[in-house]
Amino acid sequence: MGIVNEKDFINRVKNFSETAFKPGERKDLNLLDSHDLRYLNSGDFKANLHIHTEYSDGSMTVKELLDNAEKISEKNNDFIIAITDHDTIDGAKEAETLIKSYNHVNICFGVEISTIGINFPNQTKPVQVHLLVYGINPHDEKLDYFLKTKRALKLQLAKDTIDKLNKALPHYNFNIEEASKCHIMIAKGQDEVAHALKKYTSGKILLDYYIPDAEFSYDLPIKKFKYLFKGNEPYYRIYKKALELYIGNELPDIPEKIENRIQIAREIYMQAHPSIGNMLEPFSSFENAVEFVSGLNSEVMSIAHPARTKAYCPEFYTYLFEHFKKFGKDKALFYEGCYQSYEGEYYQKWQSKIDEAAVKFNLIKTGGLDSHGKDIISRCPYS
Repeated sequence: MGIVNEKDFINRVKNFSETAFKPGERKDLNLLDSHDLRYLNSGDFKANLHIHTEYSDGSMTVKELLDNAEKISEKNNDFIIAITDHDTIDGAKEAETLIKSYNHVNICFGVEISTIGINFPNQTKPVQVHLLVYGINPHDEKLDYFLKTKRALKLQLAKDTIDKLNKALPHYNFNIEEASKCHIMIAKGQDEVAHALKKYTSGKILLDYYIPDAEFSYDLPIKKFKYLFKGNEPYYRIYKKALELYIGNELPDIPEKIENRIQIAREIYMQAHPSIGNMLEPFSSFENAVEFVSGLNSEVMSIAHPARTKAYCPEFYTYLFEHFKKFGKDKALFYEGCYQSYEGEYYQKWQSKIDEAAVKFNLIKTGGLDSHGKDIISRCPYS
C-alpha cells in the first residue's frame, strides 16, 4: 500500500483488462456517468488513472480524493488511483504528506500536461494533445519549474488578451474572474486561453444582448446544456440554443452588429493561440513536452483521451503515436484507450482506429474516468 512508483505502475497496469478501468458498463453510451457499477461491486474495477482535484479543474480536495480511494481499496486491495491535475504537481505534493494516514490507498503521483501539436504531416490547424505523466517525484524541481513557468506565461497571456478585448469592446468589462466561471483553468494559467475566451465572450455578448438584466451568469446555459456543444455549428449559435432552452423561450435571430462583435472578439483571442508554424512561448509543443519528460529521472507517459484530439485525416493517430515514441523513447509506453468520458458517435467511431495505431507502436492501453467531481467513480464535471 502507499505510493506507486513508475516501475510498479508499469507492472500493474500492463496486466489489467479493459474492465479494470471502468466501474461498470454504460447503460447509454451517449450518457456520461451511466455505469451500472457491476465491476465496482465485483472488485474488477482496479484503476482510475485520470483524476483532477481543486488544484486544477476538479472539485475534490486531495483529502476527499484519498478518502474516496480508501473506501474502495478497503474492499479491493489491488485498486490504484493516479492524481493528474492539469499543469501542476501541487496536489501530488499535498497527497504525499497525507498518504501516511491511510491504510489501503495505492496512489501514483502524476500530472496532465497541456500541449499543442503543430508538427504533424499534412496538418492545417493546431490540435490539442494532453500528456499524462505517471510516477513523478513531487519534489522534482526541474518539472515543477517547467510547469510553473508555463502557467505564469499563460496567465499573463490571458490577462493581456482580456485587456485587448476591453479596448476593442469596452461595453462588456471582460475580466478573468468571470471568464473562469466556465473554464476555471484560465485563471490558473492552465490548459488553453483561446478556447476559454471563446466560451466567455460568446456567452457574455449574447446574454448581454438578449437579457441585459439577467439574474444568472453567462456560464449556466453552457453547463446545463453541455451536450449541445458537440456540433459543428459556430459556438455562439449553439450558445443561443442553450440560452433558449435555459429560459424556455425562443429568441430573435442574432443581429449583424452582435455577430460582428463576436467576430471582433474572436480575432483578438485567436491571437493568443498557436498556429501552424507559430508556437507561442506560453504553450508547449507536443514534441518538446514529450522530449522534456523523457529527460526526467523516473516518469513514464501516456497519451490522454486520444479521441478528443480530433483526427484531421485517417492516418492522424499513426502520426501521433509515431511522434510520441520518437520523442519519448522508452518512456512513451501508454495510451488512454479505456477513457470513460467519451460520448457520442465520433468517439466511438475512432476508437478502433486508435487501438490499431497503438498496436503498431506497442503501446499499452490504460484508462481513467477523468474525474472532476466529488467522487472517483464518475466524471461529474459540474457537480
